[in-house]
Amino acid sequence: MSQVWSLQARAEGDDNGAYNVGGQQGMTTHLATGTRPVLAVANAGGHMTQALCAMKAVPSFHLVTTVKIVAQTGAEKVHYTIGTQKNPVIFLINIFIAGWIIFRVRPVALFSTGGPACIPFAIVAKLIGLKFVYLDTLSRVVDLSNTAKFLYKHKLYSVMMSQWSGVADRYEGISYRGKVFDICNTGH
Repeated sequence: MSQVWSLQARAEGDDNGAYNVGGQQGMTTHLATGTRPVLAVANAGGHMTQALCAMKAVPSFHLVTTVKIVAQTGAEKVHYTIGTQKNPVIFLINIFIAGWIIFRVRPVALFSTGGPACIPFAIVAKLIGLKFVYLDTLSRVVDLSNTAKFLYKHKLYSVMMSQWSGVADRYEGISYRGKVFDICNTGH
């Protein structure tokens, strides 16, 4: 069985239309139920590419990013925050923007593959008890990304996964379920 990470519908035994995170047998973390969308948050580039790959099996999602997108994403709607990594004023503004987007979308859960854009959403999710599923970026082969380390340190996630088993093994509570896509075409 390929270990390429994906979101797949779980038909058996779930009357609510729940969706599992991962195609691996025994995976029980649910992202979406019913008709409420998942809110995917990712910075542009590789983070967004991986998030969009993961969202292919989710029937309904909204996307949040920091740059204007002209390509088709498959999202019902694209929302924007202000790009920042080191400006505390913009970071604070983004917490309020995150709260407003979450209030408007009313997602069943948040999902992110990283970048600092997800931190304000993780904070709001923690404050209101909304599930936040974080999948660290595929590029982090040896250790967690800075964003993942911040989320891990402050426990701002419901589920955290790494796309590398060696990284997941180094941290208690972080799981490995495979990769979003197989960059080397190895079937893993």
